[in-house]
Amino acid sequence: MAGATCGSQRGRDIDGVPDSVYWKLYFAARKLPWDPQAVDLSRDCADWERIRREFPAEDYAGQIQQLCTFFYDGEESVTYTLTPYLSAAARLGLGADLQLFLTSQLAEEARHFEFFRRYFAEVLPNANPQMPLPPEPRSVLVDGLQDIADRLRKEDEPGHLRELLVEGVAHYMGVVESMLARTGYRGVGEVLAARGWLPGLQEGFRLIRRDEGRHVAFGIHFLKDVASLQPPLRKIALDTFERYLPAALATVQLFDFPRPLFPIEMLVQYAMDAGQQFLAAAALSDDAVELTELERDLAEL
Repeated sequence: MAGATCGSQRGRDIDGVPDSVYWKLYFAARKLPWDPQAVDLSRDCADWERIRREFPAEDYAGQIQQLCTFFYDGEESVTYTLTPYLSAAARLGLGADLQLFLTSQLAEEARHFEFFRRYFAEVLPNANPQMPLPPEPRSVLVDGLQDIADRLRKEDEPGHLRELLVEGVAHYMGVVESMLARTGYRGVGEVLAARGWLPGLQEGFRLIRRDEGRHVAFGIHFLKDVASLQPPLRKIALDTFERYLPAALATVQLFDFPRPLFPIEMLVQYAMDAGQQFLAAAALSDDAVELTELERDLAEL
């Protein structure tokens, strides 16, 4: 082609198709790596001992430990249960862009789990992150994700497999990551920042929240795409939200301590808003919803 120079075709696929949102999310993931071992936890160790010593009646240490346990179990669960989504996407022929993004997400989930493993080992060495979860968080963070992962592995019929993938994305990227993870990383991060506590945990939250923003964006675009092509799939996504909403809100309510470190009304409102924003952005809800907070999160990708 006359006038063409090396690199002038950057921004388009080899098939001549402009880069999709999935490609853009994948490229963003490649450009924004971070190392869980590089986060400075030295001040967190001193802060943790001071919190335990100075606030025994409030049990702020117990509240923080519960929070970290939920994140540890949640990140472990999503790491172990994401692979069937990638396999299903490949069997359905959903495209290299979508599949490559899921590979980047799998690596990020492992990174998040590594961060919390390190945090327990170095800052909370006397805590057991593998204590049994209460029923509500276990149902939404562990059992439900394992169930949909098992069904994705076993299903061969393309129509049913697509339906299961929609259900899985609504649960994983919608309920778990958009509602619960965004609520925790944002709400708790704000409280810790205001007190100047645990800067290493704050930094881990900031980095994980940035990664989770890409995962949420993937879920939004995937559900919007499939629902526009096959409207009956819209109901599957909505039914999934409705099924897990009680357990998700009950999980947040478990932080309603007598002297809460994290204002429970704020956390519940964050969770409700996050769910409504996800559904509206994915064109799964006709409600008029303010998307400013979600857009701010996604702008950090």
